Amino acid sequence: MRMNKVAIWGAALALLMLPNLPGWSAQDMFIVIHDAASVDDILPKLTNGAGRASKETKDVYKEDDDKKTAILVTGEGGDGQRFNPGMPGWNIEIKKNPGKCQYRYITFAWKKKGGTGIQLQLHATTNTWGHRYHAGANEKNWNPSILVSKDIPKEWELHTRDLFTDWDAMTITGIAFTAWSLDHGIWDHVVFHQTPEDPL
Repeated sequence: MRMNKVAIWGAALALLMLPNLPGWSAQDMFIVIHDAASVDDILPKLTNGAGRASKETKDVYKEDDDKKTAILVTGEGGDGQRFNPGMPGWNIEIKKNPGKCQYRYITFAWKKKGGTGIQLQLHATTNTWGHRYHAGANEKNWNPSILVSKDIPKEWELHTRDLFTDWDAMTITGIAFTAWSLDHGIWDHVVFHQTPEDPL
């Protein structure tokens, strides 16, 4: 079947627009949170935890080129978090030398209002939730967890971590946004990628 020029250009345009889709996987990145569409996608999938998750449009990571939307989790209830160990479609492979649709690094931006700590947790097929990063106090003493900053991020902070160096090869299936105590934590600009440079 022959395609006309309009159909060909339409297909090419669709491919160019792919990186804006939530949870989009490419050779070089897998987007978790980047814009309104990605937040709308992930919110209903965070099905566990006593905290409350919502879309945040005023206090967002300003260096992000979309400058629009983040995810806010209130630090209430027993655990002060929202999470899912089995995110739909997540089998994110972390490798020393990543190939197509495999990754080595994670970049995330976060901010905390109130309380003494904040944490980002990754669930994998090996060691389950044993892949964590925190700033400030490890309020629940959930370990292992790597301290990325001794103080809570009262203003937006961006971190890039080498997941292979930190935890070795693994397959990530879930994520937890953990505010712990009141008032709340905010996350933006969350992406898995192949090289140390931030792709967003």
